[in-house]
Amino acid sequence: MNTAGRIEELIVGGAEGFFDEPDVREDLHTTVCIAVEFQSFLVRATERPSAEANAYVMDTVRSGIDQFFNLAYSCRVITDSETWQLDRQAYWGFEEIREAFLRHFRDLTRDEASATERLASLLVLARLELVFLGQGFPWGEI
Repeated sequence: MNTAGRIEELIVGGAEGFFDEPDVREDLHTTVCIAVEFQSFLVRATERPSAEANAYVMDTVRSGIDQFFNLAYSCRVITDSETWQLDRQAYWGFEEIREAFLRHFRDLTRDEASATERLASLLVLARLELVFLGQGFPWGEI
């Protein structure tokens, strides 16, 4: 099973039916797949990425905006304050976004993480993807 499939199954398996509806499951699937793609981009981009690489990943992020928002809206019902800690720090440059994203991606894939912790990490990752998109729009610093 690929990384995205494994992450998705770990979240769904611990979510007690939360993702039983096909639309909600599709929102999760898309958000996970884009997070994995973005993580791969950041791992490859040890220096400032090329314009072509930026354009590709920005288009990838743009393709999932509706699913990101739908997933976040669906998850508003989760109230476990001990594990539902979203990173609200502002990140401005590519290196800051890269470092924060890779750190939260490790949290997403930790073996001992609960489904709620994984979901919180995934939403932080989607937010960081949107920050990256905003930083690069239309001719930003990214």
